[in-house]
Amino acid sequence: MTVRCEGDSWVMEQVGEKQDFEAELSRLGLKHEDFTLHVRRGRLGGLDKNWGSHYAVRVTNIVTGNRGIYLGGAGETWVAQFASDVARGVYRNPSILSKLPVRVRKTPRHAGSERR
Repeated sequence: MTVRCEGDSWVMEQVGEKQDFEAELSRLGLKHEDFTLHVRRGRLGGLDKNWGSHYAVRVTNIVTGNRGIYLGGAGETWVAQFASDVARGVYRNPSILSKLPVRVRKTPRHAGSERR
């Protein structure tokens, strides 16, 4: 199964990076259907750059809710940066927000305000 792509995905598909990303998912033992990519071409001074220029790739793990944004294009290594983030556990674990303990704030008791 292939990864679902949105936006200007043709920009990265021209250079084979979608296939590289899918190969990396397989190498890492991650399910392709758990990820989506959203690609947005870079702009310079309000003018579109050519197809080979920089773009942003938002990678989302739809199971954990974790996401990251990487720069793609000439001289960029967003697939390798993604793999490094996976190694650090970024995409394998549910969002850090859902793991934070709920803290209940206790109102301090003052000596004169206790009931007897």
